[in-house]
Amino acid sequence: MIVAAAMASAALSLATPAPATLSGDLGAATAYWHQSVPARCSTEAVGYGKLPNRILGQATIPDPVESGPCEMTIELGLSKRLRCMTVVHEYGHWLGLEHSKNRHSPMYPVIDKGAIVPECGPSRASS
Repeated sequence: MIVAAAMASAALSLATPAPATLSGDLGAATAYWHQSVPARCSTEAVGYGKLPNRILGQATIPDPVESGPCEMTIELGLSKRLRCMTVVHEYGHWLGLEHSKNRHSPMYPVIDKGAIVPECGPSRASS
């Protein structure tokens, strides 16, 4: 699960534009992590939904012993970059990654304005 943080405007770095679709975001996540979804994911399902409070995304994965569907819900109305960053974060959970203490990691529990994921478009420099 990932929550939103206020992002102040700052200088942009060079990067490719954010993907236009959720499918493109999944491609960006695969490219960023250099890994496909784990074999225990019998299927992948990604969709939009209304999530509580300031939660931007949520992922479910099957029990490590059994194969089953991996599902991801992304909050409606996010910018392309924020949506992509959220998908990259939740995809990391599909891969078994935990939250990071590094504010610039996509696995940090709150999206930081300085987070660097080139596949999601320009990042904002830390202030």
